[in-house]
Amino acid sequence: MQSYIRFMDSLTDWLGKIFCWLMLPLVLITCFEVFMRYVMRQPTIWAWDVNIQIFAVIIFLSGGYAMRHKGHITVDVFTINMAPRKKAVLSLLTSVFFFFGIIVLMVMGWEMFLMSWKVKENMPTIWAPPYYWMKLMVPLGCFLLLAQGVAEFFKDLLNVFSKSENNGGN
Repeated sequence: MQSYIRFMDSLTDWLGKIFCWLMLPLVLITCFEVFMRYVMRQPTIWAWDVNIQIFAVIIFLSGGYAMRHKGHITVDVFTINMAPRKKAVLSLLTSVFFFFGIIVLMVMGWEMFLMSWKVKENMPTIWAPPYYWMKLMVPLGCFLLLAQGVAEFFKDLLNVFSKSENNGGN
């Protein structure tokens, strides 16, 4: 369990740092497009499509990173004053809903990708780059989020069954 947690945490951190650097081309392409459109009066046909694709990679594949670093929105009205062990128990109980939802989304995302791949779907824009690879980001992102979710589940298990109140790999 501990080795899986260490592996997933380091993989998630490594991927998060890589995806964070994708913000740079996103901003540069946007600035280039604004310059071309409003200063040169010659908008590009590709900047919007490339930005959408980069943004899709960042959003879909960074979910595990957000989970690892507690970046997702939570409703902590009931848990704010709970002891860490009680929070871990509640997290274990509610993780069933997370696992069910993310697995359903991953399967449906895979089916959506396969359908798009079969028809060689393109984006509905003038440039019309392939769209199917971007749809692959849904099941891939769900898989990464699920893998990090399993690591968080293991951390909660360790927290619940540890001898000290603050132990558990968090």
